[in-house]
Amino acid sequence: MDREDQWEEVDEAELTVAERCVYRTRRKAVELYRKGSSPGEIFRATGLGGTAVERLWHRCCARNPETGECRGYKALVPRSKIKRFSR
Repeated sequence: MDREDQWEEVDEAELTVAERCVYRTRRKAVELYRKGSSPGEIFRATGLGGTAVERLWHRCCARNPETGECRGYKALVPRSKIKRFSR
């Protein structure tokens, strides 16, 4: 299993200012969640509730079907695609 400390970093220079702000908030929430912070502590620090943080955590841990590796921090980028569209 991939470890969180080995997740690939996101190049924030490619993000707009608004996307960067959302990404940093999400990343902080996920890192606090990983460290065992309470939902109240995470909410006070980021404004994100427990359910939202858990959903983000599961997005990060989801495996890319094409490569088999965890999506990691890339899943926290606004409008990032998790599943490939198919009809």
